[in-house]
Amino acid sequence: MTYVDPQGPPPEQVVHVRREGGATGWFVAGAVAIVAVVAIAFMLTVGARTPSQDQIAQAQEQGRVVGNLEGAQTGAAQATIVAQQAARDASAAADSARRSTEATAANAAQAAHDAADRTALSRDDTLAPSADPNINPPPAQPQPVN
Repeated sequence: MTYVDPQGPPPEQVVHVRREGGATGWFVAGAVAIVAVVAIAFMLTVGARTPSQDQIAQAQEQGRVVGNLEGAQTGAAQATIVAQQAARDASAAADSARRSTEATAANAAQAAHDAADRTALSRDDTLAPSADPNINPPPAQPQPVN
């Protein structure tokens, strides 16, 4: 706590005056104002220009043409994808048919080989006499003449 004598002279007061910044703030504010005025003038002049009916019709036609072109490109891309899928399916079907044919041929060859083995092992009386080379053929019977 400070003691101040009420009967004594008032204490000295020191006042410091500082000056900072100068005119920089005013220059910045002026530049912002000039930019704002130019921007407003630009918007007013550009906004005042309305396109003519011919320009509107041209823009609509151009939009239709671009839309048709994009639709055609999309259709072509989809057709390409479908064709690629069909080619893959055809290739898979061809591979499957080849494998099936090979398996059928292998089974037929095995069946023929098994049949040949069974025929070689079953040389007995079940064969016709003319098919067995070890048996003499019967004598020919004379035919009656009329």
